[in-house]
Amino acid sequence: MRGPLLALIVAFLVLGADRSIATADTGPSDPQQQLAVIDQIRAQLGSNLADAMAAQQQLRQSLQDNAAQQQSLQGKIADVQAKIAALDIQIADAQRREAVLAKRIEAERAQLQQLARAIYVSPGSALLVLAESQSLSDLLTRVSDLNAAGARAAEIKSALARDLDALQKEREKEQAARDEQLKQRDELTSELSQLRALQAQQEDSMAKLQVKIAQTQYELRRLNTQSVQLAQAVTDMLQQQQDAIIAAAMQSVWTQVQLWAQSNNVGQIPNSAGHSTQYRFIWPEPQAQISQPFGPSTYWFEPPYGSYPHFHTGIDLVAPFGSPVYAADDGIVALVGATSSGYGNYVVVAHSGGLDTLYGHLSASLVKVGQSVSQGQPVGLEGSTGNSTGAHLHFELRINQKPVNPAPYLPPGAPSAYRA
Repeated sequence: MRGPLLALIVAFLVLGADRSIATADTGPSDPQQQLAVIDQIRAQLGSNLADAMAAQQQLRQSLQDNAAQQQSLQGKIADVQAKIAALDIQIADAQRREAVLAKRIEAERAQLQQLARAIYVSPGSALLVLAESQSLSDLLTRVSDLNAAGARAAEIKSALARDLDALQKEREKEQAARDEQLKQRDELTSELSQLRALQAQQEDSMAKLQVKIAQTQYELRRLNTQSVQLAQAVTDMLQQQQDAIIAAAMQSVWTQVQLWAQSNNVGQIPNSAGHSTQYRFIWPEPQAQISQPFGPSTYWFEPPYGSYPHFHTGIDLVAPFGSPVYAADDGIVALVGATSSGYGNYVVVAHSGGLDTLYGHLSASLVKVGQSVSQGQPVGLEGSTGNSTGAHLHFELRINQKPVNPAPYLPPGAPSAYRA
């Protein structure tokens, strides 16, 4: 992005070597007209500078949020690692006890085998024990003792086998728990890696914005010495590059939502009591007027999207300042943010089926991240924060991170309280 700008600045330096050259071929010849055009360019550059500084502030906030998320993830990873270490100790202990039991079972088995072999080799010895009985009562006692000894040996062997089986099941359960912790650790590590990648992107955008601010300030200082045509060309180029950077900064909001979704499974949310039976959404401001629809825009302050230089990614609704803003559908609050540009103060709610709604330019938010909300529950109050020219609500719907026109999901016609 910097190459064309540098080339243009070089051209400006060459053309500006003799600043006394007339501008008959590069702009209006009337000095008053030239001053008027210069004033317009100065106003445009000043607006660009303000937008860039606001976007820079938004990026600073995003970087702070990113750092907090990274710290939280690192804490979770440490907790999971501690659990894995504890499970390793338990598994090792279970394996040691299994080995001890296995040796005891083997010893009992060897003793039984020796007894069986002795009886087989000298069957008379057992008979001799019985023959030495002094009476019938003594004979029954000796027979009983032999049976009891055999039963005890069998019971000991059976008990040891049961203990070994229980130990093996305990170890398998601990191993399964360890595998689950390993999976969780890998997922958390992946999220941490994505956050660090996002941090690198945000820092890159911050550096580019800083360059853009310096270039804009430079152009403002030299404006009176430039030809009108060249000043306008530099201004337009700065505007285009700055728009792309600001759009990237706004996109970082949705990147954070995506990261939140990876570690928070919304799943299927059952409809709350009173939920509309005909429409997925209700109007977030039932008494409002639509001031700007979804789609390509002619407004210069709308960021580029896709092949469009300016694109409005939601629906703007106008109601009195401070009017309550309602959740369009049941969901879970995924993000609550406050920035000096872009969406301003905003709330993002995650819904079933990969849908996310954003409520922007709020004067205040009324919910917290992780909170469950029902359709029609207030999530904020209308305001004029961020990139806003007056009090209104920016209502945005995204499906799998792509902006979608919310109109087909809403009751038809103008905003209303209809929710049957």
